[in-house]
Amino acid sequence: MADKMTTPNTFDSRIENWLTEQRQPWGRLRYKLTQANLAKHLGQDPLYILDAGGGNGVDSLPLAEKGHSVTIVDYSGQMLRLAAEQAEAAQIQDRASLHRADVIDIPILFPEPRFDLVLCHNVLQYIEDVPSLLKGLRVPLKAGGLISLISVNRYSIPYHAAFLRGDLAEALTGLDTHTTKGIIFDATLTNYSAAEIKEMLQDSGFKVIQDYGLRCLCDYWGDNERKSDPMTFEQLEKLELALTDRHPYKLLARYYQVIARKI
Repeated sequence: MADKMTTPNTFDSRIENWLTEQRQPWGRLRYKLTQANLAKHLGQDPLYILDAGGGNGVDSLPLAEKGHSVTIVDYSGQMLRLAAEQAEAAQIQDRASLHRADVIDIPILFPEPRFDLVLCHNVLQYIEDVPSLLKGLRVPLKAGGLISLISVNRYSIPYHAAFLRGDLAEALTGLDTHTTKGIIFDATLTNYSAAEIKEMLQDSGFKVIQDYGLRCLCDYWGDNERKSDPMTFEQLEKLELALTDRHPYKLLARYYQVIARKI
């Protein structure tokens, strides 16, 4: 996570908010959907994976546990400290390499193609120049390698305002804006649709393979108490797994996931 829009302190100072969000049922659901969608595109062979802006490794360390080699780049020292602790606890530190750096400097850090897969999850909304980032992430990716992008879906913004906060005026304003105020890190977010990111990927030398919606209904349905009930959550999880790649339901998901290949 890096850009003029944020600093390392943006994330270091509010890391407890991030950890709390990850532990919530809806947080765990997002990661489960992410891994399920990735699995559709990965074979059985061990891969070299770059997690760009990977934070505490919640997306990539599970892949290291499956035998892949993971490199996490982030400029938050606190995030990387937690990633190191998790890797050691899981006894996968020999397959997890950590680098403290800005994601925009990845082409300098890794100037040659060496990775089979690049993850860039929950980063794009903090970046001012997304096309430049995408071109930079292409540099260390092998020919034919995959990239997985996840970010907040701008089409979800009016629904979030209306259903979660009950603010219809904010929902109306949200129809014509790309920026919102992030609660977890108290940062300004720039939001895109999956279609907009797919176009940027194509312009940056990638071929889009598939896009998914993450939490198509979860954020707009029920309340936190109901979502925390294990039996109810199991039903919700099954529904979300069924909706993640279905048009038009995925268009209003809270997050999108786009998978593309370097050409």
